[in-house]
Amino acid sequence: MRRALHHARGFTLLEVMIASVIGVIVLGIGLVAGMQMQRRAIFEEQTMLAQVTGRAVKELLAADVSRTGLGMGNTPIRYSETDLRSAIQVWNALDMRTEVPGFFAADPTFQFPTGRYSGMRSDVLQLHWGDSRNMTPMVPCNLGTGPVRNGNSFCMRGLPPAHLQPPSGQSVPALVVNPLWDVACHIQVDTVETPPGPNVGKIGATVAPNSGPATKEACSDSTDKKWEETGWFIMQPQGAAYRVNWVNNIPTLEYLAPGAPNWVVVSRDVERMTIRQGVMNMKDTLQDLRWYPNTTPARPDLSNCTTNNTECNLDDGTVSPSPNTHEGLRRMLQQRVRALEVTLVVRTRRLDQTLVQPITDEEGFPLDGFKRRTYSFRVAPRNYGSVGIQPEEAE
Repeated sequence: MRRALHHARGFTLLEVMIASVIGVIVLGIGLVAGMQMQRRAIFEEQTMLAQVTGRAVKELLAADVSRTGLGMGNTPIRYSETDLRSAIQVWNALDMRTEVPGFFAADPTFQFPTGRYSGMRSDVLQLHWGDSRNMTPMVPCNLGTGPVRNGNSFCMRGLPPAHLQPPSGQSVPALVVNPLWDVACHIQVDTVETPPGPNVGKIGATVAPNSGPATKEACSDSTDKKWEETGWFIMQPQGAAYRVNWVNNIPTLEYLAPGAPNWVVVSRDVERMTIRQGVMNMKDTLQDLRWYPNTTPARPDLSNCTTNNTECNLDDGTVSPSPNTHEGLRRMLQQRVRALEVTLVVRTRRLDQTLVQPITDEEGFPLDGFKRRTYSFRVAPRNYGSVGIQPEEAE
């Protein structure tokens, strides 16, 4: 009987408690490991999405930069006697609510980042090019020698193309370009005169009035001898722009497409975009590009270069005498830009509350629960070597 009872006895209370504790520990370790694996999987997924976003933005932006200057190279564009603009315009932390240059309309919906993100303001990029698919050669207005312009009439052989024929009561923009000239003229086509047969067709245009003495850059000077040179073309202007808008303190990379009236959303993952411009030495093209802005040596962005800043001087010996005005210097530096370096800060979409802290990390980003990736790339406008200022030929 004692032997039978001994074989029938179960676990003691102590044994059950020990087994339970061991089971709880194993289960806890498994749950922690599972949670860590899940967080790791989410992190890897978000990292991949950030990389995909960076590549997609690069492809879009690189396509626009590469076509910049199409039909006119790095020739400046004269929009008015007080508005001379480059094909590439980089605006450093532009406030588009009030500081609105040129084509940008004041936009009350635009916001800078605030609070912890106030140091993450972005640059604004504006690009210009011509529609070379509809580029039309211009001819002397008398079908012989002489200027291609008579007052505010611009001449071409035959019927002006459809893209230059404005609707009734409206006008259409156009660019008048000559590779031998050092400026492209932006005009507004108001009227079209249809010629009989193969004779000269004319377009009547509004040209910005000359606010000062006539110069070789004064598009309003219809008597300038430059209009008698050959090689004039007229085409439609096109352009695009990029900005990061922090409306409601949510970063949004926005895009103003060619001919579009409104900005559209490209990505809600890009929270910062900064741009540097690489300037080429026109006399020694093998030298490395000088980047603006730069930390060491200290260089400002091109829009803030001055004649008394040695890092902004033209040191290639191609201009004599050197420009004595800030605007003249900036223009010459802008014509020597041969590449853009774009840096994007892309953050993950998911917030990890366990990582939120009131401090910044080693890169200066706030510890707000988002993971960030910095994505940099360089792209060159491929049309800058065909028209406009070019490197000197070796003797």
